[in-house]
Amino acid sequence: MIVYVDIDGVICTVEGEDYENAIPIWVNISKINKLYNEGHTIYYSTGRGSVTKIDWYDMTQLQLKSWGCKYHKLIVGRPHYDLIIDDRAKRIEEL
Repeated sequence: MIVYVDIDGVICTVEGEDYENAIPIWVNISKINKLYNEGHTIYYSTGRGSVTKIDWYDMTQLQLKSWGCKYHKLIVGRPHYDLIIDDRAKRIEEL
């Protein structure tokens, strides 16, 4: 499977746009790493910078590395939204 994983609110907590001080959620990172270890393709995707146009790629990449996140690709700057509705969506609690 190819699995897209949001960052903020899924594998870390963050206050507003204070991304530099995001706090990892270790249990959720472990769940995603397990999917990676099982052979799934992991894409981390975030809306960081979508509204402000600030480039958060390098800092986000460093965070993922320091948190031990296993993944194949990082996508920064996807469209901003408040709700996603998708027939293939799953909450982290369901893994």
